[in-house]
Amino acid sequence: MTKKGSFSKKIGVFVLMFFGGLVGFFAAQFGMRAAAHLPVTVVVALAILFIPAFFLVIAFHEGGHALAGSYVNFDFRMYVVGPLMWDKEEAGWKFKWNRNVNTSGGMVICMPVGQDDLPRRFSIYAAGGPLASFLGAVLFYFLYLFFNLLNSEGYMILLVAENFFFIMACLSLVIFLVTAIPVHTGGFSSDGARVWRLLRKGDTARFDLLMLKIITLSTGGLRPSEQNVDELNEARNLAEKLQATFGVYLHGIFHQVAFDRGDYDAAENHLKDYIRDADEIPQGIRSNVWLDAAFFYAYARKDLQSSLAHWKNFKPSAIIPKAQVFATEAAIGLLKEEYESVKQKIEYALRELPNMMDRGVAIALREKLMTLKNQFENISVHASNGDR
Repeated sequence: MTKKGSFSKKIGVFVLMFFGGLVGFFAAQFGMRAAAHLPVTVVVALAILFIPAFFLVIAFHEGGHALAGSYVNFDFRMYVVGPLMWDKEEAGWKFKWNRNVNTSGGMVICMPVGQDDLPRRFSIYAAGGPLASFLGAVLFYFLYLFFNLLNSEGYMILLVAENFFFIMACLSLVIFLVTAIPVHTGGFSSDGARVWRLLRKGDTARFDLLMLKIITLSTGGLRPSEQNVDELNEARNLAEKLQATFGVYLHGIFHQVAFDRGDYDAAENHLKDYIRDADEIPQGIRSNVWLDAAFFYAYARKDLQSSLAHWKNFKPSAIIPKAQVFATEAAIGLLKEEYESVKQKIEYALRELPNMMDRGVAIALREKLMTLKNQFENISVHASNGDR
């Protein structure tokens, strides 16, 4: 990392620590206020309700992203709040438990439909969360005032309600500040930083636009081999120039492009770069690297040892497409001659393909699955002829 990048990271960490301290300050202030003026039963009730209050304000924030995304014609695909996850599959919305600690705060995934005016649309989408948190802070504070005025007799349930909304207002205000102020550190960018980058002119805005176009085309159904290589190379050059953290994902995109074109040597070189820089990827989605590597070495190189070495590092997650997991298990099973499971895994993978958010990669993966299926069927025919 350059000195400039290191300094920027330190500033980002400092800002996050500052606002983390701000959260602690609000919590301490409220705790002292509660201890001095509220009955013990109310304090206990509010302590129990603090975690639900936190997740409610997160839900409010993420809901703002979802509404803003829908407003600019994005496809709303996933909504995560704490341990709760709703995932949009081909058959409709499906509830799942979120076991990934890296997304346990909250997350919304909306994919753009079409490429027109992407910077403005993504800016609105990114700004939707902080705006919702600000409006939430105002709303919850007015509810606090309302219940405070209503509760002239000091009823216990109303005391709980008014202070619950006070907590919600404070948390929403802190979340607004943390997400609205432009901060970038490591692989994390605040919503404000995303808006700021997208609306600026220059190399940073151009890099973000190129990445948005690449991702939009792929999720829209453009298979990797049909991506514009000139734009990919431009994005890679800008990533190197800007020391852009997001540039690490270009290794994975280049790998998929070469893999889909049948250029296995180039695909392997890009994969090695992807593995080399894997530590730059947030832990929650880093398993995609090991999954890509395990599948490539099993399918393309027929190298069971290398495939299993990468498969050992893979950790399942609800946000990783099941189709890719099943496809990898099928490719490994074929090398291990576990033929009974191979057929089953291929069918599972084909069934899950429509649920992949990246429709372009799904098209390429379907072809590879059909190749695996043909290989399995040929082995089965030879085995039957040998028996006779």
